[in-house]
Amino acid sequence: MKKIILLATAVMVFSAAPKAQYTTADVFKTEYITFYGLDFSNIRLIGTDGFSNPYVIKTQLFDSWNNLFLSESDKYDIAKTFYKSGVKTSLDLVSERNTMPDPLELVINKDYSFGEDKVRAIIREYDTGVDEGIGLVFIMESFDKRAEMGYFWVTFFDQSNNEVLFAKHVGGKAGGFGIRNYWAKSYYNVMKDIGKKLWNEWSKAY
Repeated sequence: MKKIILLATAVMVFSAAPKAQYTTADVFKTEYITFYGLDFSNIRLIGTDGFSNPYVIKTQLFDSWNNLFLSESDKYDIAKTFYKSGVKTSLDLVSERNTMPDPLELVINKDYSFGEDKVRAIIREYDTGVDEGIGLVFIMESFDKRAEMGYFWVTFFDQSNNEVLFAKHVGGKAGGFGIRNYWAKSYYNVMKDIGKKLWNEWSKAY
């Protein structure tokens, strides 16, 4: 009877123990992540000449840019870019968040950027419905027609507590025909750079 009581107590203590938290090193060690896509909730489109219809961009292109990770997964290959053997892609979260921007405020003609504090605040708003594992999202900052560049934050976070584990500000050159392909090229170029050299450089610190 005493053994049974001790066993039950041990189970209760184990169940009540806080969940193990991930570290930045785990971002580079883990083989499995969930990719949440492109979060456009705080983006600005810089240069009125390049963005004539922000309403269409919000209602159609935000989803279209995200869907490339499904329809052209061989090209926009998250597993290959980040050296992971298992990547689950889940776009529902960003699909909902991408309804947030006001089309009247999307296009500006001035510099725009935000720092890691803003990134952390955005991640704290997430409700993934998942209580373990590491998530990855690209938090989009700007598409700058003047510079022909797209800027965003590559952000890994702990899905159990929405803590940012690793965030890097990156920028990629845009290019190509049609507005969708033109700006998709910016994050494609960043992914290519990450796969070729940046991931290895980042990992050396951890």
